[in-house]
Amino acid sequence: MDRLFFENLKKLNIIKKGDKLTLAVSGGADSMYLFYNFMDLKDDFDLDIIVCHLNHGIRETAKRDEDFVKKACEKYKVKCLTKTVNMDEFARLNKLSSEEAGRILRYEFFRENSKERKILTAHNANDRAETILFNIIRGTGLRGLIGINEVNEDIYRPLIDIKRSDIEDYLHKNNLKYVDDETNFKEIYTRNKIRLSLIPKLRELNPNIIDALLRLSENATDANNFIEEILRENYKKCVRDNYFLVDEMTKLHKFIACEIIKTYLEENFYSENILNRDNILNIYDLILGESGRTIHLGSKLSARKSYDKVFVEEEKTKIPKREVELNLGINYTDFGEINISKDGVISKGDFFIKTIDCDKIKGRLYIRSRKRGDRFKPLGMKNNKKLKDYFIDRKVDRIKRDEIGLICDDEKIIYIIGMDISEDVKIDESTLNKLILEVKNVRY
Repeated sequence: MDRLFFENLKKLNIIKKGDKLTLAVSGGADSMYLFYNFMDLKDDFDLDIIVCHLNHGIRETAKRDEDFVKKACEKYKVKCLTKTVNMDEFARLNKLSSEEAGRILRYEFFRENSKERKILTAHNANDRAETILFNIIRGTGLRGLIGINEVNEDIYRPLIDIKRSDIEDYLHKNNLKYVDDETNFKEIYTRNKIRLSLIPKLRELNPNIIDALLRLSENATDANNFIEEILRENYKKCVRDNYFLVDEMTKLHKFIACEIIKTYLEENFYSENILNRDNILNIYDLILGESGRTIHLGSKLSARKSYDKVFVEEEKTKIPKREVELNLGINYTDFGEINISKDGVISKGDFFIKTIDCDKIKGRLYIRSRKRGDRFKPLGMKNNKKLKDYFIDRKVDRIKRDEIGLICDDEKIIYIIGMDISEDVKIDESTLNKLILEVKNVRY
């Protein structure tokens, strides 16, 4: 066993005695270094090890690599699982780069066969440095400067602090075999270009460029861990199921507020592909701006500010709710189930219940949505006021205003469901006949 490997494993502290492991082995130098060292560690740590090898189906020598891995597993009496896919076809059908398609297919295969197992990949220090450069080139925040983490959910990377030169030196000195993927030496992928062209150019400026990038990763990790603590402290204060609390968000420094927005979008809308700097900054500006604004985020999602909340939600086509005449008994409407009774016993339940003076109703009863010019006399007031102003005073979400049911007679609005009855139908000392309105399963 390589002493460097063992010391690094102890430092990371990610492998325990008795662990069940899946080794991702391509047959290349890095993955065979991982394989050989774990074969030496297997008995002492009582490890249950299987090997997974994915044939990407894109080059003639792929079968050679697969056979090489199988033979190595046979020699060490380790179970080997293989699978052949068509990476380029998968990339084309899903509109992905070949690199991203390969990554998705690999991890799907590893996880298919790794229930209750730690999945170990052979990413090394050079991979981390190359990933940092890759992230910088395409644009990144602080997290992108970390590169590759040693642990990401069920993926473990025990070689992440070992340089590729040390890996190859150990294999050569001990005459341990591996195979070369010839595509690694062709500038056909972005990462290959970084490894084969960019890093050699950077070495002309700094011979220790890999070490410099690894120090950057360490510094970014420390800074990110500090920020994560602040983020956790504030996230629960600022975020609810589908909205941000404006008052809490505006107390924070812009950077922390934007990190909260970024985390929320990652956790709830990652697959919608709306996580980008423009959307994060636009949502932040929305939080600081006037109520009533809406911004489009893409993928049929929008953010809108309603008083002290900023919602992130799916853009829905409004379906008008039907106006329905109401009669004694149970009425099923687009606004909910409405039970009307005269001097009846009020049901027990989590309903909206109002009692009004039956003799003050003019004509028929019906329920409808709001209309332009609606006026209403709230309980306790002498004069009518615009329904729009009533909703504004109550800070009713603008989107919900069209969804709220208005129970009316032929002259006026007598009850805004879930809110007030009209002063004109209240019960007083002269009331002889009462009407009970019970509303449940309210829809808005």
